[in-house]
Amino acid sequence: MNIPIRFERVRRQVSDNTSVVTIYVVLMAMIIVAASLSETFRTTGNIFNVLRQVVVLGLISIGQTFVILAGGIDLSVGSTVKLVTVLSAGLLDGREALTIPVVGFCLLLGALIGLVNGLIITRLRVAPFIVTLGMFSILRGAALAYTTEPIGDITEPVEFLYNGQIGRVPFAVIFFLGLMGIGVFVLRMTPFGRHIYAVGDNEQVARLSGIPVNRVKVTVFVISGMFAALAGLFTVSRMGIGDPIVGEGFELDSITAVVLGGTSLFGGVGGLTGTLAGVLVLGMVNNMLNLLKVSQWYQQLVKGLIIIIAVAIYKQKD
Repeated sequence: MNIPIRFERVRRQVSDNTSVVTIYVVLMAMIIVAASLSETFRTTGNIFNVLRQVVVLGLISIGQTFVILAGGIDLSVGSTVKLVTVLSAGLLDGREALTIPVVGFCLLLGALIGLVNGLIITRLRVAPFIVTLGMFSILRGAALAYTTEPIGDITEPVEFLYNGQIGRVPFAVIFFLGLMGIGVFVLRMTPFGRHIYAVGDNEQVARLSGIPVNRVKVTVFVISGMFAALAGLFTVSRMGIGDPIVGEGFELDSITAVVLGGTSLFGGVGGLTGTLAGVLVLGMVNNMLNLLKVSQWYQQLVKGLIIIIAVAIYKQKD
């Protein structure tokens, strides 16, 4: 007798989360197609490789999701990754005793960048797009002023971040999924998470309801800055040196992943469950095109078409 009731609950859950369900359907379809086109794709090594490669974008996208849900946008994340990558490698320079101080400094730097973004937006009432675009240029300039060529060296603990394994599973994947789970819990189960959705949905109503709107806005930018800094540490772990060419395009890729996962650019709708699928879709696109040996010149075209088609599909479901 409970079966119809349970079925109705499932139907409502699917109906309320159409965009998320759709992007996961797209992801599954891509996996099936890739597996049929390439035997290499089906190997355990390649699957773990794909998951490890999306960690950097995934970390940035977690922070970007918090910001966009609150009605903002953060264009400074790519430059934060660039600055942290060169600074961490340059400061460490292979000296293991400095690992904890440098890692702590980089995370605090990311938080400080987010704090400055948030305070300018809330205190001076400047649009997030303008503030973070300006910060994008400042941080990029600072990174290139520090070095215009590869610099420094990393230590074994930092190298473990991206290249280490626990059993057969990359540590980076476990770490990323753990943070993703914490983020989902915060957004769904805590007052702070509910405040984020309320601010993104209607800032004036949220303020009249007693929600500290400015504090929420500043906090989500601090979170975004810290996740971008963390992504920078994973980037330098992957590369082994501080290369100033890294970080380009992460701001747009993270926004794409978040929106692809069903989060509204206007705020108040979406979540990290969809963002995870968006990140995986972008990672799958890159992996499939590389395995099929598609020319780099055509990869941007194919990626753009897939993104537009995927977004159009779930928008029709809204």
